[in-house]
Amino acid sequence: MTRMIKPKHLKPGDRIALVAPSSPIDEEKLVLTVDSVKFLGLKPVLYPSVTMRHGYLSGPDEIRAKDINNAFADPGIDGIFCVRGGYGVTRILDRINYDMISKNPKVFLGYSDITGLHVALNQLCRLITFHGTMPSSGWRTRDAVTLESLTENLFVPAPVGPAPCIPGEPIQTINPGVAEGPIVGGNLSLLVSTLGSPYEVDTKDKILFIEEVDEKNYKVDRGLSALALAGKFSDCRGIILGTWDGVGDPELTPEKNLTLAQIFDEVVKPFCKPTINNFRAGHIYPQITIPMGVRALLDATRGTVSFLEAATE
Repeated sequence: MTRMIKPKHLKPGDRIALVAPSSPIDEEKLVLTVDSVKFLGLKPVLYPSVTMRHGYLSGPDEIRAKDINNAFADPGIDGIFCVRGGYGVTRILDRINYDMISKNPKVFLGYSDITGLHVALNQLCRLITFHGTMPSSGWRTRDAVTLESLTENLFVPAPVGPAPCIPGEPIQTINPGVAEGPIVGGNLSLLVSTLGSPYEVDTKDKILFIEEVDEKNYKVDRGLSALALAGKFSDCRGIILGTWDGVGDPELTPEKNLTLAQIFDEVVKPFCKPTINNFRAGHIYPQITIPMGVRALLDATRGTVSFLEAATE
């Protein structure tokens, strides 16, 4: 098994680079972003992409990639927080200096479109990264479960252990069984968009996490089917299906549609891997932070996920 690189844990007073690798944020969200970082006792450092706009992107490709490279290279920066997702990461994956980053490991946080960077940094740099809430959501007023999960991962150099159970949100067992391995994955659309590229997710002997937001059911079906055809389910040891907020097709009558449960049963279940659904990570709150690349234990029979090793040092 490849030995992963653990970034140094954060501590109060650390300087955090704020970068926007995907879509832009407005002035109101920028204020929330800065306040969120300060709320955790950290010092925000705004990089150029955070205040730029290039259509639906937060600046030209070269600027967005340069911000990430510069933030990792700067010895005065202790961590890197993406301010939001959206779209744009796939356009800069070939502009990132992975060799340099592997020699300068730092905490890296984000989710959604940031999935592309999680996969690339995990595989090409062997760097553990953090799939979790981003500061533009406003951490000062965020729920306790989300904040505790975030800070335990970023500030405490010890195994997080069992992921929290969210009241009223039971885990659904699709296939029972137990699996252990490094956890990888993220947003379904991003995982599919990099298939066939050097940044394609490797699921061999790993736990695969998948979530999606605001898509029609048939598009989720298409994405999961693409992963199945690419061997991602047959290669992995277990599957964690996350949240599916906003997924649906209300204009279709039931006889003209398939439910998510039907799609999971027909596309994912036949691989007979330990599988759960409704793990509370993704585009929802409370949101569990996932340390991507750490060894995880999935007990699909009991509906639990535990992170077995420290994500930082």
